[in-house]
Amino acid sequence: MKTRVRIDRSLRTARIGRAPLKSAALAALFLTIFAPSLLGADAAEILRQVDIFRNPLDSFVIDVQVVSHRKDETETATFKVYGQGLDKSLVEFVSPASDKGRYLLMLRDAMWIYMPNTRKPIRISPLQRLMGEASNGDVARTNYTIDYLPEMAGEDVVDGAPAYVLELKAKDNDLSYSRVKLWVSKKNYEPIQADFFVVSGMHMKRAFFRTFGIMNGRRTVTGMEIHDIRQKGLWTELKYSGLQPKKLSEKLFNKNYLGKW
Repeated sequence: MKTRVRIDRSLRTARIGRAPLKSAALAALFLTIFAPSLLGADAAEILRQVDIFRNPLDSFVIDVQVVSHRKDETETATFKVYGQGLDKSLVEFVSPASDKGRYLLMLRDAMWIYMPNTRKPIRISPLQRLMGEASNGDVARTNYTIDYLPEMAGEDVVDGAPAYVLELKAKDNDLSYSRVKLWVSKKNYEPIQADFFVVSGMHMKRAFFRTFGIMNGRRTVTGMEIHDIRQKGLWTELKYSGLQPKKLSEKLFNKNYLGKW
């Protein structure tokens, strides 16, 4: 009988011991299955908030001034950007006068340029330099969500301000940048700075979102700087103004109608 009692007690001890183990295993399984999706949802929401500061309207027109700084020289050009949804944009060249009549059309990750002396639009890369350190895609695209999948990459402090760090991975290999590292203010989700990498892994540019202001009753990015990582001292300013809601014709975003409206 004594032997039986000892066995029963050992069985009860084993059962009790297994209970915490089972709970721990279930908790680990829950984290394995659900934690990535929760983190992904958080990253996606942060990125959505960032895009509101860059592109707060579904259909709009905005003026963009680009100022290139190269040593002691500066060069300035102005553009008018028409946007519809997240993946359609048209860039009209306004100045200098020699560029008037040119247009850039960007549909998702495909881009064409139209020039008055050409019969048809020409397919080009969004990564191609437009002016200074600003590429075609830098001016034409005003959001990240359509092109990138975000992941939380940690937290940091930038100039004394706590920030989330997001890792953005390109959805398509044809995009200008295969990876973007983005710092976002924890206080209000304003973008702070971003690093841009090409497919080879080379760090090409760093952008600083310098100024914010009110346009059309909304707080938006009004100025950013793009710095060349490989050549120090070369940088380009993008200044945004005149944001207005505007109903746009589908013809604006049809490459067969470029320059024919």
